[in-house]
Amino acid sequence: MPRTVIAAIVDTDQRAAATEIWIAARSAAGRAPSPGRRARVAQKLVSSDVALLATYGSTPAGMVVAEPYLDAHGIDATCGHIAMVFVHPAHWGSGIGGSLLRALQAPAEGRDWTRLSVWTRADNQRALRLYRSSGFVDTGERASLHEGDQINRLEWRRP
Repeated sequence: MPRTVIAAIVDTDQRAAATEIWIAARSAAGRAPSPGRRARVAQKLVSSDVALLATYGSTPAGMVVAEPYLDAHGIDATCGHIAMVFVHPAHWGSGIGGSLLRALQAPAEGRDWTRLSVWTRADNQRALRLYRSSGFVDTGERASLHEGDQINRLEWRRP
């Protein structure tokens, strides 16, 4: 079985691989991204505080982007917000998503988030299973996306 390695996204090739993972996962879920959305995600990969790429063997297989949590009171430096986590459909069920979340949960140089927050579609059972198996709990907070889909906020706290 190949080894999963998580590394910071630092160059153009890694950003391109992460973008392709995102496109493949969104497309497999029936939500192929528009050119405008692709451009915004490419920019997010450059500007985010944390962008990680998972390789499975030598194949780019997953990505996560996170930043400090921002609420109505401002930035909470103790909490990270997961902006996106995606695994290439060819690697769904292989544990890569969990590996990416564990990398965010671990203290790292320059950040020590004791909490992580994420919003996910209420009907995204794959994501909900991933987050729950990684220790996230539903906060009870709900919102709606502009297209009307309900999203739920989940949170993880370091034990």
